[in-house]
Amino acid sequence: MSLVVDSNVLLAQAVDLEYSVVARRRFRVWLESGTLLFAPALWQYEVTSALRRLISRRELTSKQADAVLDTLYALGVESVAPTPELQRSALRWAERLGRSKAYDSAYLAVGERLGATFWTADRHLVRNAQSLGLDWVQDATTTDSETSGDADPEPDHGDD
Repeated sequence: MSLVVDSNVLLAQAVDLEYSVVARRRFRVWLESGTLLFAPALWQYEVTSALRRLISRRELTSKQADAVLDTLYALGVESVAPTPELQRSALRWAERLGRSKAYDSAYLAVGERLGATFWTADRHLVRNAQSLGLDWVQDATTTDSETSGDADPEPDHGDD
């Protein structure tokens, strides 16, 4: 099985965030089951930006941020390089979602390409995507008892 994970889910593996406990538990299950994890290469820049923000707020030191990066790179997430096809797909997803930026849509484009469920801590994105029938976009901040369980391992992405 393959999954696409958002940078916010990855960051929660090494930085204490309000949803880290649930995200770490879910992540551990994925790793133990041999799930292949993917993310657009964008995740690396998003995590670096988030770490810089935490440093500027004095919530982390530079040395701690370096350790977080080491931890995240050791997770074995496969970075998917951008291609013209993926970028066009991200533009289409951003348009469908009514977004002025395509950052989140890059994850949807990768999920669509791989036929994989996309897990994020962005509840607004989850609601927005699910309102369009994208049941393969899931909230990594909720426990299985709060949802109907994990999404279908082979979601139907339609012909879009």
